[in-house]
Amino acid sequence: MSDASAPGHHSAPVTELNRSLGLFDVTMVGVGAMIGAGIFALTGIAAGEAGPGLILAFCLNGVLTLCTAMVYAEVGSAVPAAGGGYLWARLGLPGPAAFLAGWMDWLAHAVAGSLYAVIFGAYVVWGAQTIFGWGEPPTGGGHEHGYGTLFGMDAWWIAKGLTLFVCMAFLYINHRGSSETGKAGNIITVAKIVVISIFIAAGAIAMLGDHDPAVGEKFTPFLPEGLSGVLIAMGLTFIAFEGYEIIVQAGEEVVEPRRTIPKAVFLSLLIVIPIYVLVAIVCLGAMTIPADLVAAEGWHASDTWRYLAGLGETGVAVAANEFLPWGTGAILLVIGAVLSTMSALNATTFSSTRVSFAMGRDRVLPARLAHINPKTRTPSAALAASGVIIVAVALLLDAEKVAAATCAMFLLVFAQVNIASIVIRRKYGDKLRYGYLVPGGPVIPIVAAIGQVGIAGWLLSSQPLTLWLTVGWIAAGLLVYYGWSRRQESAHRATPVVFEQAPPRPADAKEMLVPVANPATAGALVDLTVRLAQPDHHITVLNVVRVPEQLPSGATGQFVEAAKKVVDRAIDVAGDEHDLAGLIRVGRSPARCVVDTVNERTVDMLVMGWTGPKRRPMGMRHFTFGTDIDGVIREADCDTLVLKGSVPQKCRRIVVPIAHPRQGRFAVGIARELLSEGGSVEAVRIASHEDDLDAIRESLRDDLAGADQLPGDVQAEAVPADGIVAGILEAASGADLLVLGASDTGLSRRAFTQLHYRVAERWPGPLLLVRMRSGAAKFAAQRTIDFLMSKEPVE
Repeated sequence: MSDASAPGHHSAPVTELNRSLGLFDVTMVGVGAMIGAGIFALTGIAAGEAGPGLILAFCLNGVLTLCTAMVYAEVGSAVPAAGGGYLWARLGLPGPAAFLAGWMDWLAHAVAGSLYAVIFGAYVVWGAQTIFGWGEPPTGGGHEHGYGTLFGMDAWWIAKGLTLFVCMAFLYINHRGSSETGKAGNIITVAKIVVISIFIAAGAIAMLGDHDPAVGEKFTPFLPEGLSGVLIAMGLTFIAFEGYEIIVQAGEEVVEPRRTIPKAVFLSLLIVIPIYVLVAIVCLGAMTIPADLVAAEGWHASDTWRYLAGLGETGVAVAANEFLPWGTGAILLVIGAVLSTMSALNATTFSSTRVSFAMGRDRVLPARLAHINPKTRTPSAALAASGVIIVAVALLLDAEKVAAATCAMFLLVFAQVNIASIVIRRKYGDKLRYGYLVPGGPVIPIVAAIGQVGIAGWLLSSQPLTLWLTVGWIAAGLLVYYGWSRRQESAHRATPVVFEQAPPRPADAKEMLVPVANPATAGALVDLTVRLAQPDHHITVLNVVRVPEQLPSGATGQFVEAAKKVVDRAIDVAGDEHDLAGLIRVGRSPARCVVDTVNERTVDMLVMGWTGPKRRPMGMRHFTFGTDIDGVIREADCDTLVLKGSVPQKCRRIVVPIAHPRQGRFAVGIARELLSEGGSVEAVRIASHEDDLDAIRESLRDDLAGADQLPGDVQAEAVPADGIVAGILEAASGADLLVLGASDTGLSRRAFTQLHYRVAERWPGPLLLVRMRSGAAKFAAQRTIDFLMSKEPVE
């Protein structure tokens, strides 16, 4: 299943990747990503935060990871397309959340790759210093770990040169294709698992020997920095548990993804989590602090966690050199670290490229990123973009400090995916084929999301630099989204315009839009719009050519000519009083075409028609006036009028039932625009027979006018009745026009309810339903809640 087949995606030609990765290949991709900096770079750093509690931090991260891995296995088996977490956030989260998920995911993987490249350089330099004696390695004293010296000079330059070399090497390997990427990763990953297994076995043997102090003392106190230290260590090392996500990022290149992806996710965790816990145990339990360092720093001989912290990224290698004989520990761990960082760099380069590829394909990033190299079938432009980030961060920034921000973003991305999975199952569950389902419904993803947000918050609050880096990346993403991506995405997904007849439009003109479909009713809609138009208004008449599902979108010529006649006839109704523009769009959904026009032209007022009640088919019962009208109202935030019948040329009595002040005032304003000279607008509020009518009448006047007087052509009345519908019909008896304002439904986007429908169904005369726009902030909140809480409409 490609990205194009995901629910809600427009049918369009898309670029697809080659499926060449089997179960072993894709499992090794995940293992290769996880066994990297988490062991060889961050074990010592995290030990400095949690002490022996690092073991607990690894265990808790494993549990949290397992919960999210279940979610990834579920949605990854159902939507196995390039982009992974970004794609699912786009399906399951509204607004900019999906873009931010992809933005953070892309940068997090790229910067993780930078970290691995830097660690590669550090370990090669440390190996040259320790094994060959070509320089002085860091001592491990305090927390001032660096690169030491090599050949009598600062080793920083050599380490950075090695960093650049390994970045370029793996960019080239990824350019060769996923098959080459998978082969390189498999060899490296299997080799480093062997190396780490030897390390763990040797450490376990060393722990059983004679020690001063005893092994048990090295694990007490177990939480020297308290639970806070454990939480910070969890945040710092969470990057080491994110490799299973890369398995799903490769979904579009996996053979039989619905069966293969869930197996690969769980196999990778089954391999990695025990390795992490065992490495932490042997590092803390088998190391011995040099006596001179104990005296110099004022430590206790059992404070091996402080020694690890001082050694930083080379702590595990120093540990191995202690308890493996004949100096083989340094050799073995340098080989293991080099292989680990190489495979992790390979995997994160692969993943960051696929995220940017998917975002380019969706046009939220430049479309060039979706280019596929015709020879290697790899996204070469996306690879180049990720490569720039990886190399720049590795060479210019302290990647160790950036790692904390990377972890925070991974945590936030995974939390978004957990929430999105709940929405996806509810919205699209009957449209997808799942290879695996998370047991217990939404419980596991909710627990995982809460845990991840909590750890991210704790990490950010304790690390000021991490907080500013994370906030900076997110702020940059929001600027890109609102400044460029949102417009590009809308233009890419917008229904095509096949005809436009546009007279000159003043720059400051307000736009009015009239969708017309039936020539018999188009005149009434245009006449109403012209009567409401002010001199600075510009009116556009829209006709939608609805393309049947079985017909290709391009086969529309015969329909366009008929649509032009409908538009011309509607424009003729306006006469010479207004120059109307004509527009024809093509699409599968008329509502989508109308909404696209509203958004593109920043429409101020929309005037639609309703032909009257019809029998609604099963599955449409939750719509009030039909999929088209309800769909437009939910997606377009502008003043909206829905007309049934035609407004008489002379309206001497217009009745406006009032329930909510804001919508009521708008409805009265529209009614006054249509009122004939000498006529009156009757604003009525329905009351029960027991209510105080005078008090209700006074309250209605206050709602409409506040401290001012009501205009002379507006009367406020309280009408007693046994029911609201019956009361409205009784009050409107004999009126020239009935105007019904929308309901004030809070954060719901259902402006018109079943009450409106029952009145419209039973009222025999002209009816005008009116809704005042919500405003940008409220409409955004309404869209978000509606997206999360409702099911996808079935059109």
